[in-house]
Amino acid sequence: MLSDKTIMAFIATTDAKKARPFYEEVLGLPVKRTDEYAIVFNSNGIELRMTIVRELHPVPYSVMSWIVPDIHGMIKGLTAKGVVFEKYTFFTQDDAGVWTAPDGTQVAWFKDPDGNLLSLTQYPSE
Repeated sequence: MLSDKTIMAFIATTDAKKARPFYEEVLGLPVKRTDEYAIVFNSNGIELRMTIVRELHPVPYSVMSWIVPDIHGMIKGLTAKGVVFEKYTFFTQDDAGVWTAPDGTQVAWFKDPDGNLLSLTQYPSE
């Protein structure tokens, strides 16, 4: 029933004044609308609703990922804007922080100002 419907993504923040510039200026997501409860961004036609919450407990896995055609180029651009990519000890990553899965998919992780774990994903055919 929902396979042809557009999804909306959600992310939480405790400090919209700090998170908004990260998503808007660093990640380059335009703001569609705001209200007292949320800031809604556009990510390639998908709405990302940043909900303003009192308390947030970030989880240790990706809550959102962007599929990109050139992960190393994207890392270079985001790093130039101050984004720090995560380095882990439990699997092998290259110098840029990219892990390559057995099927060739490449993934790199970074956090937003609230500690939400975000990622970039490049599939082998892209």
